[in-house]
Amino acid sequence: MLNKITYSDVLDGVKKINNNSVHLTATSPPYNVKIDYDNHEDNAPYKEYLEWLKKIFTEIYRVTVYGGRCVINIDMTANDKEMRDEEYIRAIYPHLYNLMKEIGWKFRTEICWYKQNAVGNPTCWGSWLSCSDPFIRRNHEYVLVWSKGDWRLDGDIELSDMTRKEFETYTLSTWFITPETRKNILSVHPAPFPEELAQRIIKLFSYRENTVLDMFCGSGTVPYISKLLGRNYIGIDNSENYCSFARSRVDSVNGMLFQDTYVPRSERIKKTLSKRKTKKKEASDKVDLFNE
Repeated sequence: MLNKITYSDVLDGVKKINNNSVHLTATSPPYNVKIDYDNHEDNAPYKEYLEWLKKIFTEIYRVTVYGGRCVINIDMTANDKEMRDEEYIRAIYPHLYNLMKEIGWKFRTEICWYKQNAVGNPTCWGSWLSCSDPFIRRNHEYVLVWSKGDWRLDGDIELSDMTRKEFETYTLSTWFITPETRKNILSVHPAPFPEELAQRIIKLFSYRENTVLDMFCGSGTVPYISKLLGRNYIGIDNSENYCSFARSRVDSVNGMLFQDTYVPRSERIKKTLSKRKTKKKEASDKVDLFNE
């Protein structure tokens, strides 16, 4: 299954992956909000939905290496009208937290993905300019991060490929990323990962040459970005249409006109320090000229 997009039911597919072979899972499961997916009924009874997620992430725990990470993009969901007496918005986050902890995952952090565009009608009747029953329109989602066994992921530090600017941005708890807007991707899948979100997760939580899994790979953003960034990938989806599109997207990397001349981390740090030293000397020389 390595470096392949596999057409399969998610549980059946994940069960074929070897124990302790995945360094990072970067995924976004269906939110159970009646999205029109190609081959998935996104409207299961909530208890069944959580039980299904628990089975999946139990398997993900098995296939993850010691110190490996599991990163899940999830959101709240609007409740059906018959449940509104109990809760206005159903928070998947705390239920997911509890079931992941029961499996054995260690919660690492949360990141707020600020999407800028809001969900909901700002002029809905009954709440327009009124405090009687205002509806909060959501313009963010969660990126939740867990570790298996240890917080530290062992690996060759030279294969950590973030730039200084990327590291400083990625380690902030709020990520300002525009959702995917390209029609050629949205015409295939109703809820694709933006490439920038996948890139940040993959670079921040894995080394080059690690294996990255997305068992809900949809349009193939995570496998595609994984290949671009020198990682191995495993993609699984239960839609033959999505898998076909994802394969073509990943295969397009082979035809890109770029040369992957990776510079090891220590060499990049030396180069940065050298530039700083040069700038400092140039500034000092200017001061000396001014004083003369």
